[in-house]
Amino acid sequence: MILGLLMTLLIPAIGAGGGRSLRKQGDKIAATLELARQRAVVTGKPHRVAFDLERGRFAVEWLVSESQALGGQDEDLAAEAEGLGDGVIDLAPPLEDERSYYPIPNKFGAMEPLERGYFFEGLETPDGWIESGEAFVVFEWDGSTDVTRILVSDQDNRTLNLEVAPLLETVRIHEEVD
Repeated sequence: MILGLLMTLLIPAIGAGGGRSLRKQGDKIAATLELARQRAVVTGKPHRVAFDLERGRFAVEWLVSESQALGGQDEDLAAEAEGLGDGVIDLAPPLEDERSYYPIPNKFGAMEPLERGYFFEGLETPDGWIESGEAFVVFEWDGSTDVTRILVSDQDNRTLNLEVAPLLETVRIHEEVD
């Protein structure tokens, strides 16, 4: 009788723990998306969250020149700062072919894995459904982005739907039950 009573208390707690952990994965992804949006606005440079759907990883990247990605300044600006320049600073934006997406220079630039037992089912973007390879959620310099859905599941067939809602500047998270 005591054993039966313990089982009735423990079994629901074990099942709820899996749901809380799935929600924890969703919160981590939502926080990363918000970081990318905020950095895009603060730096004035497009950022994106890159998703490796097959390996269950994600990271924040930004659109900059190679020297900026490596933490350096453009040579002209560095010379001007040291008083070695000719007094003229070129304010023209860099050419598109001079810039590329690079990981941001901190821990968020490193690929962050989902915890064991969780995986990406895919992303729904304006370009269609993506369930393998790489997918991206891009935030323009002003923080704007497209509506995107990210589906994360666990081994117990629970699915979390993260919906990027650009007009609300938020990520909605809800669990889907099969």
